[in-house]
Amino acid sequence: MKTKSNDGVIGAVLIGAGVGLTAAGLVLVIPACMNWSAGLVEQAVRKGRESVGSVAESIGDFAGHAQSRFGDAAKTARATTARAAGVLETAARQVRESVS
Repeated sequence: MKTKSNDGVIGAVLIGAGVGLTAAGLVLVIPACMNWSAGLVEQAVRKGRESVGSVAESIGDFAGHAQSRFGDAAKTARATTARAAGVLETAARQVRESVS
């Protein structure tokens, strides 16, 4: 019975680690996707508005909107990572208590 309990705790630790790694991966992937999409938008704006308006203003507006959205996404990712770290810490504490 003790082995099953330990296996459950180890499973919970691994799930917490997976959630934390997923959140960390998202934190790394989101900026890359934003840069890529900003480049595509910049090309589209240049082609579409060569004679009308300023491309710099359009990109600046887009960057302002994208940055605020990215800031929200980063806050969410940090919160998720913090929660995952808390779960992982709790699971590790339980493992230490059950082992000792």
